[in-house]
Amino acid sequence: MRTSIKLLSIFSIFVLALWTHGAVSEASNVSSDNKVKQKLFAVEIKVGSNWDKSKSPSEQRFFKEHSVNLQQLRKAGHIVMGARYSDIGLIIFSANSADEVKAFMEKDPSMSAGTFKYEVHPLNVFYPGMVGTKRSN
Repeated sequence: MRTSIKLLSIFSIFVLALWTHGAVSEASNVSSDNKVKQKLFAVEIKVGSNWDKSKSPSEQRFFKEHSVNLQQLRKAGHIVMGARYSDIGLIIFSANSADEVKAFMEKDPSMSAGTFKYEVHPLNVFYPGMVGTKRSN
């Protein structure tokens, strides 16, 4: 039960943060200048078949390259946010399609090396809110 509540809380934080950062619009997928907005995708990253349990994460094969790749994707505006829960990484991408997200992930050398594996899921925000604002009680 606690794990379910914790995961729901983490998911809620992501949804709320996405809303705050303007990645989601209640009205539609069309912006004011009639350009189609990109869709959101949740990418779960887990340890792969070649993860070495005897080593720390920073000592894993292609871990540094993985970090550099994610940094570049973030700077290019493809990553809305990322976090970790339990032993799973969760990255929220803004992209045109799941195939585009998969192409980004396939370029990551840690994926082809089996250090990590990933799954791409469409993210449909149904309960927007706010994160990072002070609330009075």
